[in-house]
Amino acid sequence: MRKFPFIAVAVGLFFGALIYIFAWSSIFSVSQLSITGAPTKDSQDAISNIAQIAVGEKIARVEPRAISKRLHQLTWIKRASISRNWINGDVTIAITPRVPTAFFNGKTIDASGAIFELPGFSGSALPRVSAPSSALGLQAIAIFRTLPYDFRSQVTSLTAHNESNFSISSRYQGRDLKILWGANEKSALKMQVLKALLALPENQKIRRVDLSAPHAPIVK
Repeated sequence: MRKFPFIAVAVGLFFGALIYIFAWSSIFSVSQLSITGAPTKDSQDAISNIAQIAVGEKIARVEPRAISKRLHQLTWIKRASISRNWINGDVTIAITPRVPTAFFNGKTIDASGAIFELPGFSGSALPRVSAPSSALGLQAIAIFRTLPYDFRSQVTSLTAHNESNFSISSRYQGRDLKILWGANEKSALKMQVLKALLALPENQKIRRVDLSAPHAPIVK
C-alpha cells in the first residue's frame, strides 16, 4: 500500500522535470528564426517585429496560433503558418503574400479585389487604376490584361467611371494618348482600330481617341 504514494511522488517529479526541461531549461530553445515568402526586405522586417521571436527563447513559449493571429493583421498577408522544430530549435514562419496587380486609388490591389499596402513595394510597372469601387477597379485591371504587351507596357493609368465608361492614359509611340474605351468588351477589335488610326498620316498629332463604339471611332 505504501508504494502508491511513492509512485505518485515519482510521477509528479517526472512531469515536473519535463515541464522544467521544456519551459525553463536551455535544452529546447529557439536556435534560428526563418521567414519564407516575404516579398520585400521591409515586409520581412515587419513580420519579424510582429512575431517577436528571439533566438534563445524557450521554444515552448512560441505560440503559433497567437503569432498567426497577429500576422494576419497585416493586410498584405493572405496566409501564414508557424512551425517549431523541437529537435534543432528552428522556428519557421511561412507567408503567402497577396500579389499586387495594380495600384488602386493609391493602394495596391490583388486579383481578388483585396486592397492593401505592401511595405517596400514600388511597383513602377503596375498600372494606376482609379475607380469608385474595387469591383470597377478589377474590371479596369481586366481590360489592362487584354491589351497587347507593346501597348500595355506604355499604359500609365486607367480610370473607371462606371461599367460602360472606362478610359486609358498612355504614352504610346512617343505621344500622350487619352483613350475613351467605353465598356469592357471587344478589346481585340478596339486595339485593331486604334493601331489602324495611329498608322494614318493625318492622325500623327491626335491626342484623344474615342473607341467606345469601335465601328465609329472619333479622334481629336
